[in-house]
Amino acid sequence: MKIKHLYLILSPVIIATAFFAVKALPEKKEEAPNEDKSVIAVNVEYAELQTLQNNIEVTGKLKAKDRYEIYAEVEGRLLPSAKKFREGNYYKKGQVLLQIDQQERYMTLLADKSNFMTELTAILPDLKEDFSESYPTWNQYLKELDIKKPLKVLPEPKTEKEKYFIAGNGIYSSYYTIKSSEEKLSKYTIYAPFSGVISKSDVEAGTAVRAGQELGEMVNLSSYELEVTAPLKNIEHFKKGNKVKLYSSELDSEWTGTVIRIGNTLDANSQSVKVYIQTSGKDLKEGMFLMAQVNSAAYENAMLIPRKLIFNDNQVYVVKDNKLEVQEIEVMETFKSDAIVKGVPTKTAVLMTNIKNPYTGMKVQVLN
Repeated sequence: MKIKHLYLILSPVIIATAFFAVKALPEKKEEAPNEDKSVIAVNVEYAELQTLQNNIEVTGKLKAKDRYEIYAEVEGRLLPSAKKFREGNYYKKGQVLLQIDQQERYMTLLADKSNFMTELTAILPDLKEDFSESYPTWNQYLKELDIKKPLKVLPEPKTEKEKYFIAGNGIYSSYYTIKSSEEKLSKYTIYAPFSGVISKSDVEAGTAVRAGQELGEMVNLSSYELEVTAPLKNIEHFKKGNKVKLYSSELDSEWTGTVIRIGNTLDANSQSVKVYIQTSGKDLKEGMFLMAQVNSAAYENAMLIPRKLIFNDNQVYVVKDNKLEVQEIEVMETFKSDAIVKGVPTKTAVLMTNIKNPYTGMKVQVLN
């Protein structure tokens, strides 16, 4: 009975204590019924369509387009010239570069021509007797022969018999021997093949040279050739005849070049092709490095987006009403990290955040 009475006394006390303890607890805020903890915050770019094109830049080394290596074709002593054969000296086309002493060869040629005159004189009586129609022609040829001038072409025989007579007396043999000597004599004087400067000189006046010896090198400074290496993916923009912008990192100047040749072989390591560009202009020097810039075709109503956002080769995600949707695009050109694309309507919110496992209808929250 005592225990029962104690229980009856404590029960109201316990209930009251529990009631006030619950009231003392902090109130829990009621969550918004529409809040979705799975919504991902993303950034977008609102499409502003414009005309875009790719500026392709490649670098190469400038070389003189015309280069002439000078070799001696005869032997002899090198004579001094009015202008010393030195690097940097300028010569006009046709001007004498070098002269090798030809006196001995020249005197031998004069002797051969004198003997040739004697041979012609010896056959004139027989020509007059047996080939009277041809005699005046051969007689006139002998009268006009000047041993100090190059031989003229021999008269044409009128008959086979006349031709055999001329050949039998050694006229043809002597004639071609002399013409060969005249040709060789011309090699003792070396003329400038074009207007340019000496880029290398290996000899001096008074030294003896031998046939086949390299004497120097000459370059034409009015026209240059730039050899560049273009990536295979961009080679379509380097077409023969295309104009190319050239500039140097060392000089505040620009030049214009023209694509003149495109290599047919591919470098397996770099996957590139050699392209040759012709140019000319002030301040250009052989050996300097130039950058060539060529523009790709212009793409209208296009935009630039990161390549990593493109999937299935022609699709990107866009945001409409805070949900992801697939937008098909046309990739016009790709670069290392970006791509020029078409097909996105203007002002469309293109997803710019790389989301893990995105899908159509996925809820997102646009931050910008």
